[in-house]
Amino acid sequence: MRLREVLQLCSFSRATLYREIKLHTFPAPVKLSARSVGWLQDDVMQWLDARVAQRGPAYQAHAQIEHQDAKRGAAFKPGRRRARDEAE
Repeated sequence: MRLREVLQLCSFSRATLYREIKLHTFPAPVKLSARSVGWLQDDVMQWLDARVAQRGPAYQAHAQIEHQDAKRGAAFKPGRRRARDEAE
């Protein structure tokens, strides 16, 4: 995953993301080339799942749906219809 995707998924600012990495509370990026980095999707999803598990069962069902959408690459926004939903 690239920086923009990670920031969007985690709702972090860039500064917060790198602070969390420095504190070892968020997965470190993987160097892709001399000038680019990315994150392993599984690492980010595991981090997100751990955060949701801390919140309790009320949030876990909602997080599971978002997790599945994120794995599919769908940025689902409640109240908005996806193009594929309208075609059905």
